Amino acid sequence: MPNQYANDPQKRIRPTQNQDGSGPSRRQGASGDSPPPGNSPRRPTKRRGDGGKSRWIRAILLVVVTIGLCIILAVYILDTANDLFGLNQEDRAIEVVVPDGASNSDVAKILEDAGVIKNPWVFRIYSDLKTKDREFQPGTYIFNSNLGYNEIIVALRSGDYEKEEVRLSFAEGRTLREIADILEEYRVCDAKEFLDYLQSAEYDYEFFNAIPDDDLRYFRLEGYVFPDTYDFYVGESVQDVARKFLRNFNDKMTDELKDRMLEMNMSIDETIILASIIQREAADVEDMRLVSSAFHNRVAMSETYPRLQSDVTVFYVNNNIKPYLQRTNQDMYDAYNTYVREGLPVGAICNPGMDAIEAALYPAESDYLFFVTDADGEFYYAETAEEHYRNVAQAMAEGGEAHGIDTQ
Repeated sequence: MPNQYANDPQKRIRPTQNQDGSGPSRRQGASGDSPPPGNSPRRPTKRRGDGGKSRWIRAILLVVVTIGLCIILAVYILDTANDLFGLNQEDRAIEVVVPDGASNSDVAKILEDAGVIKNPWVFRIYSDLKTKDREFQPGTYIFNSNLGYNEIIVALRSGDYEKEEVRLSFAEGRTLREIADILEEYRVCDAKEFLDYLQSAEYDYEFFNAIPDDDLRYFRLEGYVFPDTYDFYVGESVQDVARKFLRNFNDKMTDELKDRMLEMNMSIDETIILASIIQREAADVEDMRLVSSAFHNRVAMSETYPRLQSDVTVFYVNNNIKPYLQRTNQDMYDAYNTYVREGLPVGAICNPGMDAIEAALYPAESDYLFFVTDADGEFYYAETAEEHYRNVAQAMAEGGEAHGIDTQ
């Protein structure tokens, strides 16, 4: 039967309400369990990007903190190592009084207060391992602030606190071997140990890193052990002795001298090598500058005069290299012999003073290419070979000896 209300919108069947009139019955929806979407309560909306961003920030902060802690730890370890081995420390003598019955902890605090060490707890642990229940000896000690823990502990354990001080003056032009022999003569340190240490030691000085690495160089640091007056202790370590010499040399190389080297187109090693030859050839400043001018003129005219022909380089080979080598090394001899090698020798032939270094950088104005000295140290300069050979004959007539350029 047709629905009589089908075409009448006003008479269509309305949704059945609950008995209390509160709304539609459960039959109104397909599921029958939830209210219409328009009437459901809204839930908080989650922003998915916030969680990922927070995790990235936390990760970055963790990395930064970790790196910072690693840097702090590395600096602390480096500082502790320097203190333990006495590296990169100030060079000064410090008096320390150790009372009777002082424990390792007491001594560590005393040394810290005096400025001998920086890390007392590290010293305490190290000394506990080294002393093995042996007490430190009381007394008044003289320590250097650059001593390592082992040296300090040995002195404290043995009671070796009476340090005899020695003041030594080294003349300009001494060779490394001569300096080492003087140190041994006055009981500062063993000559061979000193020379061996200089051959193997490493320093972070600008000049040190600029020294060429050449197997034909006999003593690597010949020329850099600055001649001066120094205070040493009898029995001082070769490390401390070498440090005093090289620190002094480094301090002497002022910015003014370095700028002048650049102006002269000379490296610091070339400057020291030339200065060492000048030092051995001449005694007073005026002659040093004239001798320097002769060598500079030869370098400038290298096509005509490729070799310096300096006698003192031959003397160095004969007196300081040949007698000490186990076997003949002609290549090394030739590398120093300026009658054979063109230009400067491979290394310095002595340790020059400041006058010779300045003469190498500030030569006199001259056209000299030759010079010779007689037995009395009188200089004869010449611009030509003919004039020079006459000077050589005259020098030999004065005393039977003639040394300088091209006399052999």
